[in-house]
Amino acid sequence: MAALHITPGAVVADVGAGGGYLTHRLAAAAGPNGRVVATDTNGSSLQRIGAPGPGEAPIVTRAVSPVDPALEPGSYDLILLSEVDHLLVDREAYLRQLVPALKPGTGRIAISNRRVHRAPLLAAAERAGLSPKAEFEGLPAHFLLEVAP
Repeated sequence: MAALHITPGAVVADVGAGGGYLTHRLAAAAGPNGRVVATDTNGSSLQRIGAPGPGEAPIVTRAVSPVDPALEPGSYDLILLSEVDHLLVDREAYLRQLVPALKPGTGRIAISNRRVHRAPLLAAAERAGLSPKAEFEGLPAHFLLEVAP
């Protein structure tokens, strides 16, 4: 979580949240004045997320199509995809659709996955008009990469 540099009051999207393994951690980092939108293609997985705990940001769950992130334009400080980019039908198209949801000038996309998926992700990000901005190397067999327009 520290590597994501989430500030209190941040608006964060947890794309592919599943049952919410990271959702509550993101909500704790964003704090009670923030907001977390947890999306997944499996609506029943999202039901396991539950209500935010004390000191956490409000959490909105949203079942989405596999080809449409359904995120509000100009709203997000951070969009996180953890262990999901390799499952996307078209990484480039999906990443391109995330860009309008970012807060202009400051929004960023963070992707974490196993190292084997890093090269295809970087190629798709570049084709989508995104450039690497930061990378955290401290995850065994995984990467955490931040990209932005």
